[in-house]
Amino acid sequence: MVNDSSACMIEVKNVVKNYVTGSSELEVLKDVSFGINAGEAVCLLGASGAGKSTLLQIMGTLDRPTSGQVLYRGDDVFALNDEKLSLFRNQKMGFVFQFHHLIQEMTALENIMLPSLIAGDDTSSSRAEALKWLEFMGLGDRAEHFPHQLSGGELQRVAIARALIKKPEVLFADEPTGNLDSENSRKIQDLFFQLRDQLGLTLIVVTHDMAFAEKFPRVFKVKDGRLA
Repeated sequence: MVNDSSACMIEVKNVVKNYVTGSSELEVLKDVSFGINAGEAVCLLGASGAGKSTLLQIMGTLDRPTSGQVLYRGDDVFALNDEKLSLFRNQKMGFVFQFHHLIQEMTALENIMLPSLIAGDDTSSSRAEALKWLEFMGLGDRAEHFPHQLSGGELQRVAIARALIKKPEVLFADEPTGNLDSENSRKIQDLFFQLRDQLGLTLIVVTHDMAFAEKFPRVFKVKDGRLA
């Protein structure tokens, strides 16, 4: 992939996404276009069913559009085959979801190590890096705890650490505070901006929370599959 820092980092061009259900076709995204520069903090705001999560998944290469393009530093990511696209995603992107999706049979440390091990990294270096992230998240004493032994805020911090272990350029988050109480929600929101500032991440967050959205310098409102 071309690494041109002067280019728009992510460009969505005329993206359409349809889902076929039986004999009918559901149009979820309707000719969506916009660009995001490196280091920006961007919010996709909209009601449930507006299409914002689908848009995030396509931008993050977790799903392919029906038509249109997603360019990453000028390159069409969907021109890659599935194997190369998976490798690209592992190296360049991190993901945090409303439900932490931690593996229950793994400790906090093992969950954080997982993307690094999938990439074929050395086990000892992966462990050392995961421990650094646990300390950064204030969870150094939780390394050997399993998910059922952690609070909601701790679970999400582990999920964030897992998303960051491969040092991604872009951090995607889909309703990351949707299941948290108000205090933990505020702390996690602040953490995202701290990470953006300290690591130089590009931050792209989906939410329906207006208070959260107001913290972002740039907000795209998604309504009925379009940018409102």
